[in-house]
Amino acid sequence: MANSQSPPVAVGEEYEVEALRQNDDGDGVAQIRGMTVFIPFLLPGERARVRVERVEKRFARARVLERANDALDRVEPQCPVFARCGGCQVQHMAYAAQLAWKEARIRRMAERLGLDASVVRPIEAARTPYRYRNQVQMPVRWNEATQRAEMGFFAFGSHEMAVTETCLLVSEAMDDVLRRARWFLTSLGPTATFAHHVIVRQSRATGDMAVVFALTADDPSLKRSVGRFHAPQVAQVAVTVQPRAHGPVWGAAVEVCKGATHLEERVGGLRLRLSPRAFFQVQSDMAERMYAHVVRAAEVRETDVVIDAYCGIGAMTLLMANRAARAVGVDEVEDAIQDARANAKLNRVGNAEFAVDRVERWLPRFVQAGNRADVLVFDPPRKGVDRAVIEAAAEANVERLVYVSCNPATLERDLRLLMARGFYVAEMQPFDMFPQTSHVECVVALRRG
Repeated sequence: MANSQSPPVAVGEEYEVEALRQNDDGDGVAQIRGMTVFIPFLLPGERARVRVERVEKRFARARVLERANDALDRVEPQCPVFARCGGCQVQHMAYAAQLAWKEARIRRMAERLGLDASVVRPIEAARTPYRYRNQVQMPVRWNEATQRAEMGFFAFGSHEMAVTETCLLVSEAMDDVLRRARWFLTSLGPTATFAHHVIVRQSRATGDMAVVFALTADDPSLKRSVGRFHAPQVAQVAVTVQPRAHGPVWGAAVEVCKGATHLEERVGGLRLRLSPRAFFQVQSDMAERMYAHVVRAAEVRETDVVIDAYCGIGAMTLLMANRAARAVGVDEVEDAIQDARANAKLNRVGNAEFAVDRVERWLPRFVQAGNRADVLVFDPPRKGVDRAVIEAAAEANVERLVYVSCNPATLERDLRLLMARGFYVAEMQPFDMFPQTSHVECVVALRRG
């Protein structure tokens, strides 16, 4: 007799299904015998024969064996390794459909938070949904059989590499540099086994590029070898040592082997210095539009004290300093703060200051010392804001708070906490910073209730 508690589906079983909707990761969602099943690359309204690949307590995952029809929003993916590479999730959707799906995700969040639908503004679309990235980290491996270096991207949730010679999200010039890096590593022979990633960043303002080789060993001769790499528009060649080929790509430090110490970018009239590891939004055009929106949403006045938490290289800090009495940027990454201070000097902004510290440690101390702030900006990593930061924001009695988020899940969590502590949401503005992927950026303007 079968166990009544056993799942209604099993790994390996095949079913005919129809996708009823799309989840936040871009997967089609179907029902099989009452169980929710997630099916990558199946759009709502499409029917397919699928095979169950994983079964959990409350859901299962399956893959498409054969699709019976095409949704109206389906397009032919341009990338030769789409569905094998883990970088893009929705290249099979028309761009207008991608935008509508991402905006709907933010609207559902607003509804769950009990907000009026009018607080969500229409999503800002990318001007170029392909070739928009200014940075890429590309895994590399040595193929013993062919005696060549290969590049590609890891499949979603694994370290299986989808080998490719192109990425349609980066510029053609970056693509060319990646190909040249692969040829160069091949020319080094088996020595190239010590390189596990090639990182390329390009400045929109100048076209210059930085190339960083991630190495498994701190070997001076190896550093000298990769330091000989050259290609058109490459202004900087550097190395970082990370013994683990899988996991964090960057090592503890970055050593410039040849060329400039940094790239220069321009945003909102600012000249910005970017050292190799400094964080900058991956789409330069959208970053400029988003930063301008943040300044407007903050309603910065000439008497204001502004705090820019998780400030990175200080772009938003400096843009707000130009309108405020004083602006303070905080970030735990020392290289980023060095860039921020250099950027303040470069742009002759005298009323901006920067601190190297964890925001969750610095902000409570700032408040406890009796300091005041009128505007607080959060731009945290995907994990969101620490609860101690939210408590400090409430105690600081700031009038205006702007939250820049790249992760709707942690944004929703943090907004609930902020709303419980006296803030209300005035506006939510989604930005499509990452076309062809499931990610969406959102800027939320909050006010003291």
